[in-house]
Amino acid sequence: MSFPSIDINFQNGAIGSVSVSPDGVLGIVCNAEAVGTTFLLNTSYVVKGMKSVASLGIVDSIPNHKLYKFLQEFYNEAGEGTELWIMGIARTVKISDVFIPVNGVSPADKLTNTANGRLRGIITVFNPDNSYTHTIVNGLDSDVVPSITAAQTYSVNYTNTKKAPIFVLIEGYNFNGTITALPDLLLRSDNRVGVLIGDTEKRTGTTASKGAAMGLLAGRIAKNPVHVKIAKVIDGPVKSDNVYVLDTPVEEFDTESIHDKGYMTFRQHVGRSGYFFVEDHLACDTGDDYHFLVRRRVIDKAYRLAYDVMLDFLQGDFDLNADGTLSPFDATTIEGNIIRRIASEMTDNGELSVDKSNDKDKGVVVKMDLTNNMASNSKLKLEYLRVRPKGYATYIEVPLGYVPVQ
Repeated sequence: MSFPSIDINFQNGAIGSVSVSPDGVLGIVCNAEAVGTTFLLNTSYVVKGMKSVASLGIVDSIPNHKLYKFLQEFYNEAGEGTELWIMGIARTVKISDVFIPVNGVSPADKLTNTANGRLRGIITVFNPDNSYTHTIVNGLDSDVVPSITAAQTYSVNYTNTKKAPIFVLIEGYNFNGTITALPDLLLRSDNRVGVLIGDTEKRTGTTASKGAAMGLLAGRIAKNPVHVKIAKVIDGPVKSDNVYVLDTPVEEFDTESIHDKGYMTFRQHVGRSGYFFVEDHLACDTGDDYHFLVRRRVIDKAYRLAYDVMLDFLQGDFDLNADGTLSPFDATTIEGNIIRRIASEMTDNGELSVDKSNDKDKGVVVKMDLTNNMASNSKLKLEYLRVRPKGYATYIEVPLGYVPVQ
């Protein structure tokens, strides 16, 4: 007999596009060096600002520079008081190994399990020691593509088993500048993983960087509601005066072509100062309903809310019709509970689209399966649960001309 449970399956292909929930709570996994007894490796810590970071003894030292840089840029972007979970791992551990179980447990489990479902995403920062052999494959460090695969597998498994959806963002580590060699992420199907190229430090220099500005990315996600894109121009530029690809300022590098291969990266806008994200790609085809991180975050929030509502009904008793199907009264009650919960925590916060000409439209529709024989299979089934996302002005067309002379 199967363990009593609730299954919520993500439906794809519908969009056809070519208490306050902690929606921005993220975790970071970074290779680091322990600091006495205040900051131990393979141990999860919660920080809410740079004062918390200082209390752990994390400073801008050579072995911990990458971690400190991430934290500083994260709080510059997200603001003090933002909850963040951090875990340091040995500098000999590869990012792909973070998500691969050994004896049933992966390093990522130590972070996600301690957070007990609070994490909406995991950010990784690679900071190897001098023993690491840097090998380039298709323009990136040889571990980047295996990391995408491992992170996707981990995210899907964690979502399915813990009922707490997560995504993973990693660096396009050690990009060598050859755009044509980059793997085309749009040909993949990893719709819970994204890759960023571009950093606030140059490839060469005192603090040479082979990674990416993951702190800026994480900070922008943490402070944004789930329906807001990281690239939204009116929200302003990222909190950094400089962004590079290798040693080249972003405005002098062909980041458009990097974007065209499905990577997150940076750009400038003519007439605006500062640097902006281009797009929030995930490593999958653009036809995937969850290709964009913003779509991923919206549907994941709806998942969590629906699960929480349905959990109250697990092992509950219901009235049945003579043919064993659920009574219309109970069906309406369940549908109403789901709609009210999602509407109050998403629609009312502007996170879902509504038809303003229809006072009854809540941006969410639910229908119970009234043909299911609950008496025989003990299943409470929904025919569908759908939410209506926001539309995004990725492209704007303006036909400009003179007023015709009369």
